[in-house]
Amino acid sequence: MSIMYQLHKSIGKRPCPPGSKVERCPMVVNSNSEDLLVSDVFLLLRYLPSDIWLAPLLQTAFKGRFLKGIGQDKAKVEFWKRFPAPPTTETLEGIDEIHIFITIRHLLILIECKYRSLVQTGSARRDQIARYLDAVTFNYWPDFDAKREILFILLTDDEAEPEILSRYKRPETVLACLTQARPFLDYEQVSEMLARNVGWTTWGDLLHILEGQVTKGLPPVESMIAGATLTTPAWS
Repeated sequence: MSIMYQLHKSIGKRPCPPGSKVERCPMVVNSNSEDLLVSDVFLLLRYLPSDIWLAPLLQTAFKGRFLKGIGQDKAKVEFWKRFPAPPTTETLEGIDEIHIFITIRHLLILIECKYRSLVQTGSARRDQIARYLDAVTFNYWPDFDAKREILFILLTDDEAEPEILSRYKRPETVLACLTQARPFLDYEQVSEMLARNVGWTTWGDLLHILEGQVTKGLPPVESMIAGATLTTPAWS
């Protein structure tokens, strides 16, 4: 649990150990905890060059796209990134919080992790994915830098792509969830681009990627970090 508590010290997340009597915990530390998986796995991965883990993960999620230009760069990986929903009269959603927020070169990557749990649905128009896509468009869609691309990945333990995610590969579904709070954005174009940039992968895919990299013979330090990731209690 040391990684979890180090994370608590760095960003203020309060972990609650198994058997805790507290009704609500920002981080629930048990064998089914998404927060435990995120912290145990990705806190180590962020020290590796992106071509060892991020590029193969993008290849899996998007079937070969977004690999050009990533190379040996280390991605900037942030955890439980918070960004506000756009102003709206329909609902007050407050601050959205994504598990993993990655910036590398021209890419901004949001990864929402699910383990033995479902995407939060809420209303038909404002499920969890809709809120993320709307909030990231409002806060981060570039006004002038056309090179930036925003990607959304759902990482789950499902055997097939969740239907709730598949819907957002259709531009009309994305467009319906956008608040259109920025008057100078072409929201039809935005929705077409976002729909192409919605991907899905699994914890099993990530495990196989790391196992394959270790067997290929990485440099000593990278091999040690990748091997340590494979031996974290989160995989068991």
